[in-house]
Amino acid sequence: IAYTLLYLINILLYHIHYFFGVPLMKITIITVLILGLLSTITARAESLSNDRIELFRTMGKNMKIISQADNAKTALMAAKTLDKIANKLSTSSLWPVNSGDGNTRAKNEIWDNLPDFRAKFKNLREATKNLKEIAALGNLKNTQNAFRKIGRTCGSCHRVYRSPKK
Repeated sequence: IAYTLLYLINILLYHIHYFFGVPLMKITIITVLILGLLSTITARAESLSNDRIELFRTMGKNMKIISQADNAKTALMAAKTLDKIANKLSTSSLWPVNSGDGNTRAKNEIWDNLPDFRAKFKNLREATKNLKEIAALGNLKNTQNAFRKIGRTCGSCHRVYRSPKK
């Protein structure tokens, strides 16, 4: 998309030169500046995408820890991590428009329906907070029951906003 945009800008700048007599050197400088700006924006979007992927991977690892936990202390440590990650992932600064490119399974529907997407993250934050509170009470069975709600919450978002594995 960035290169297509740059091509269109070049055509526009050429017409400005042709019709208004703007020197080609100025047009070249403007083109280089625009290219630099576009590459910076693209790099930032890819960095955010990688940050989200790493947070989701860590979340998955901690969900596995809880599902296999044989004591409440282990489940509590993982629940605290899940809660922190859910809070980080729900910040809008991690999901700016057009940041879904790269090696990600995030669908473009996220940015087409951002209010619903944010509502699903609000549900996740509530579920992880609830899990953390229940796990703090020290009952593994109750913790695992609360954990199942997180799985359903995750699934409700994955069905709509995550592409299947390739």
